[in-house]
Amino acid sequence: MYKMDGYGEITKSIIQSVDCPYQVFTRENTAQEVNDAYLAALERGKREGFVPLLVVSDDTLAEWLEYGKKDGYTKESILQKKCRTGKDILDERFEEYIEEYIDDSSGAVEAGTDDLLLSELIGEETEGEELAVLSSFLSFEYEGIKEVILFEVPTEAPWEVIAWVPMGGWNECPEAAEMMEVAKYWYEKYGAVPAAVSHDTLEFYAGKPLNDLEEAMELAREHYAFCPDRVDQGTATGTIAEVADCLNRSKVWYFWWD
Repeated sequence: MYKMDGYGEITKSIIQSVDCPYQVFTRENTAQEVNDAYLAALERGKREGFVPLLVVSDDTLAEWLEYGKKDGYTKESILQKKCRTGKDILDERFEEYIEEYIDDSSGAVEAGTDDLLLSELIGEETEGEELAVLSSFLSFEYEGIKEVILFEVPTEAPWEVIAWVPMGGWNECPEAAEMMEVAKYWYEKYGAVPAAVSHDTLEFYAGKPLNDLEEAMELAREHYAFCPDRVDQGTATGTIAEVADCLNRSKVWYFWWD
């Protein structure tokens, strides 16, 4: 159906698994070209009835997509799976991780200081990094980008793209069906859409910063619940407040699971 000459074998495998219209960007392209193409597709998709999704050419992801289909972990099964609402999922995960954080930290401080530990995790107002462009396809091994595929997923429900390229369900990374419910909740509340995925990263495009610190703090708590590493390894201070400042100034939400 599509010409696939000149692409890597991993890219070909992912294209065959996802099976919808696509465009491939190679190391000859720039990150700016990828971002520009994504934004153009986002606007065109609103008229033509599709949602764009960038998928990093990732051997681990390619293997998961292949094995998942053999094990019945398909788009259809994920779309049909019944889950709690995205808000309920995040609330429960937040309580769980807060309990773990307090248990792990309580040995280093005096007993009866749960509130102090929680306040340390939340932190004080701190400048966070502004995220203005999608970046999960950048290479850490060489200057430039990894091969990345821009799919046009035939759905008008942005959260459903996660079912087309499922990942997760390991360690603290939510399974695909729960990710989809959270994405639906964030789309309905903030207009954020899943935009780029690899086997261990997920980026959302929100389009505009929040510009509301109180709302940003609430959302930052949800980001911690969705991906504790967003705070634990993705900030300089290890605080939710730093993520909140980032959200207050950023168009992109970035998650990485270790």
